[in-house]
Amino acid sequence: MTATWLDQLVGEWTYESRCGPGEPRTGTETVTRRGAWVVMESDDYRFQIALDPETGRATGDFVHWEHPTLWTYDGAVEADGALHMRSRGPSFDLEGETCDYDDVFEIVSSDERRMTGRVQGADGAWRDFTVTDYRRKA
Repeated sequence: MTATWLDQLVGEWTYESRCGPGEPRTGTETVTRRGAWVVMESDDYRFQIALDPETGRATGDFVHWEHPTLWTYDGAVEADGALHMRSRGPSFDLEGETCDYDDVFEIVSSDERRMTGRVQGADGAWRDFTVTDYRRKA
C-alpha cells in the first residue's frame, strides 16, 4: 500500500448509507490530508487513516459522535484492490461480547467510492451490515 491510495479519498463527497431496514441516511463528508493522516469527517463521525511506513500497513481510528467506543484499526489493500481496515468491537448480537469487524474501502472510479461494514459471525462467515456509497461533489 502507498500513501497515493489514500490520496484518492481526499475531497468533498455526498453519501447515501444503508444499514438495515428503513430509509437510507444521506449527508456530506470532507476528506483532508493532514500530514501523514487522511481524515474523513461528517456531522456524525471522524475516521482517520495513515500509512505506517515501518510496516507498510494502514493504521487508523474511528469515532461516531453518538457512541462511546473508540475503534482502532489495522489494515492493508488486499488482492481485491480494496482497503480492508479491521477492528474488534462490541457485538451486535451478544451483550458484553466482542467480535471482529472489517470496514472495506473500495474505489469505484475517480468520482465514486464505497465503504462496506462487515462483521464476522460466530461461524466465521463475514456479513455486510452497512453499505455507504460516495459521490464526489462537483
